Amino acid sequence: MFAENKRMCLVTNRSASRVCYAIPELGIKLRDFQPNETKKISYEELEALTYIPGGLKIMRDYLQIAEIKTREQLIGNVEPEYNMNEAQVKNLILTPGNYDEWLDCLDFAPEGVIDMIKNLSVKLPLTDTVKMQQFKEKTGIDIAKHIQIHQEEIAEQAAEAAKTEQQGRQRRTRQTAAAEESTAPVRRTDGSKYKVIKQG
Repeated sequence: MFAENKRMCLVTNRSASRVCYAIPELGIKLRDFQPNETKKISYEELEALTYIPGGLKIMRDYLQIAEIKTREQLIGNVEPEYNMNEAQVKNLILTPGNYDEWLDCLDFAPEGVIDMIKNLSVKLPLTDTVKMQQFKEKTGIDIAKHIQIHQEEIAEQAAEAAKTEQQGRQRRTRQTAAAEESTAPVRRTDGSKYKVIKQG
């Protein structure tokens, strides 16, 4: 049992949000997973997490335990979609016509995978309007609207960056002109002392 507790397991947060928990009995004040972050966690810690309110849901819906034996011991059988990684989700989004597979994923995937589908559908973006409609029907989320907002934000950022760059060029030009003016000599007399007087 001692060796079992010391077994280390790869655990990934595949959701779009931070996942945090505390296990005071093990001296863990805060275990913090950033989106897509993978950590090595002891079996003892994962087992203790199952006894904390909401802990089992965290492991089933948001954290992905890579080791099959550990997963089976702690959370039991899972749907195939539990094992999906980012590359597989991208393939699901971009492959045309795979609607049965798409709908199975929307029906049976844990929340973390649904989060991943939403984020990647916006970033890639998803172009299949049938999948967009099916996603909206299953989750209530309008992917088409999110894609539009995301693309508008990108366009605004590009315009702002171009504006800032242009202002920078103008500012450098003004500074150079000012520097040249400040270094030009200024006459302190009218120079009459050196005027040539016509003779003869």
